[in-house]
Amino acid sequence: MPLKNIKKQPSLADQAYAAIRAAIIANQLTPGEVLTEESLAEMLGISRTPIRAALQRLLFEEIVIQRGKNMVVSDVTEQDVRDVNVVRAQLEPLSARLIGQRGGLTAKQLGRLRTCNEKQCAAAEAGDNAAFLDQDCLFHVMLAQLSGNSFLVDLVERSNLIIKRFHTLVGTLSRHSAAAGEEHRAILDALEAGDYARAEDAIRAHLKNVDARFFS
Repeated sequence: MPLKNIKKQPSLADQAYAAIRAAIIANQLTPGEVLTEESLAEMLGISRTPIRAALQRLLFEEIVIQRGKNMVVSDVTEQDVRDVNVVRAQLEPLSARLIGQRGGLTAKQLGRLRTCNEKQCAAAEAGDNAAFLDQDCLFHVMLAQLSGNSFLVDLVERSNLIIKRFHTLVGTLSRHSAAAGEEHRAILDALEAGDYARAEDAIRAHLKNVDARFFS
């Protein structure tokens, strides 16, 4: 008799990790703030053991850093973002080229990307910066996933986390969110047309514009 799949529930450590990470991204836990197992356990209503495991994951992601005996929320500086943007401009356009080499996108895959773009544009129009950032990051990560290159996915996820935090810290997103949505649409149009060189150029142009908007 075939065995049934076991439905795994998120562990307390997973839930603690997600909650603390979200609070850091939203700037509810601010750069330089000391994170103690006791205070986090009290806030989340759980024991210190899952908190300790969650903090170790965040330490690995460098969202949290060790400072002496303390765990503190890491900062995101302009130089961090400049460094990330240099690498993004070289690597992310590769997503389009690899997608082309894999035979392009299915109608379902294009539909998912279109839906993401529509939600992003709707969030920009509504002034919902948190939802906009979620969809913005998702769009870039989905492109990397569709390239079929897991290493590229890891790099895009890591870089987008830094960008997402910086957007939240500087609070200037609302001035540029509509333009970003339009640039994503141009990438999609090129992918739908099967013009992967144009899609690659559109990603590169978008990232160049993102960098310029950050420091304008």
